[in-house]
Amino acid sequence: MAPPPMTPESPPAPATLRDLVGGFLSEQCDVLIPAGDALLAGEDVVHPTRVAIRRLRSTLRVFGDLVDVPRAGHLEDELVWWASLLGAVRDLDVLGTRLRAALEALPPEDVLGAVGPRLQAQLAAERATAMTAVTAALATPRYADLVLLLRQWRQAPPLTGRADRPAGKVGGYLKSADKRVHRRLAAGLAALESGDDQAAELLHRARKAAKRHRYALEVAQPVLGPKAERAIAARKNLQDVLGERQDAAVSAAFLRRLGAQIGVENGHNGFTYGVLYAAERTADDGLAARLRPFLG
Repeated sequence: MAPPPMTPESPPAPATLRDLVGGFLSEQCDVLIPAGDALLAGEDVVHPTRVAIRRLRSTLRVFGDLVDVPRAGHLEDELVWWASLLGAVRDLDVLGTRLRAALEALPPEDVLGAVGPRLQAQLAAERATAMTAVTAALATPRYADLVLLLRQWRQAPPLTGRADRPAGKVGGYLKSADKRVHRRLAAGLAALESGDDQAAELLHRARKAAKRHRYALEVAQPVLGPKAERAIAARKNLQDVLGERQDAAVSAAFLRRLGAQIGVENGHNGFTYGVLYAAERTADDGLAARLRPFLG
């Protein structure tokens, strides 16, 4: 009789916050350390690298009392620097995808001139400039120091004695992060409905809080199981709603800048840029109704 097939054993559940948080920090370092070589090789890793940075930074914020403060602050500063360079590239990628779809959705009679090629050329030029800055940074001592720092954090994250508490204590951190989302979203929604000029900034803060809560749930997933998956999905939905507003604002600013330039160039017509701009300016229409369910 043949022996039963072997099945892989599930990894043991984390016993302490050190296991839970330290393991998550190390996983993000595993993504970030080889990213520089991948970028130099022409691989498209800008987005996953930025996501790993966000996860790492969010974990340092949400679980701040579990990490050595000076060392976490130093890592945070370097990650902000690296993320800003990568963000300039990623934002243009997102913008390009958005504008191509918006242009394709217009009726042909509203597309006056070679709008598509001009948009593509402008975005490509700006992306090349942003990517040059990334490549230059990879050759600096500062980036080499960042990689060394990440290797140290991967090997032995500088956690405090509070990290030796049971992994189940993660629930308190999740509750705090969730409450922060609720407070910021409520403030942003109230500002939006009253026409307050601070609405955009408040909603941006709510989006950042939603990301941090989502990533904290990812940290806790080995403890929470399927319950975490549902909560992560809900937070991602909120991010998507708020992210759409942010993407529209970035797109509108780009179209206004380029449209004003095109409008005074011989042989070009700024009409279509205005049409696209006007569409992006309607991003707040119905936004309040889409956000209210997240406060329930």
